[in-house]
Amino acid sequence: MEDFLRKINLVQDISIQLPISKIDFIQKFRTNVDESDLSFVPFEVFESSKNEYKGNILNNSFEFKKRRKFFNNNYSFAKVTGTFKEDHNLLIVNAEINGFKKRMLLFLGIMILFYLISIFSSIFLPGENPPFIFFPFLFFSLSFFFPFFYSICL
Repeated sequence: MEDFLRKINLVQDISIQLPISKIDFIQKFRTNVDESDLSFVPFEVFESSKNEYKGNILNNSFEFKKRRKFFNNNYSFAKVTGTFKEDHNLLIVNAEINGFKKRMLLFLGIMILFYLISIFSSIFLPGENPPFIFFPFLFFSLSFFFPFFYSICL
């Protein structure tokens, strides 16, 4: 699964070398990212903060994601986790950007099950002639509902 997600660019790794000390990096991270455990906060859109990101930083690792904002339809679901270490006068940051939520699999499974039941029941249920007019409607609705379920589960 991880290889497939990397192939379709939902998971990416990056490595950056910065000419900054570890202490300065931690200080700048804390000033630009609100401290949070990244769990679901129901009224997060109503929180007032000048920072666009929320997350946490430890001694050698960090994680953050974009904060939800009111009336923002371009919300990114990506979560960045990474480690950093100081080597001579450079800070080496290794990060993984993950844009996939595992709960998407639940909605995708339910949707596939619904459409398979619909197709098999229309073909194999007893009747004089199977309702083949049902198939175009089924595929038409599938083309609308798949993006809808995809956006919900992210």
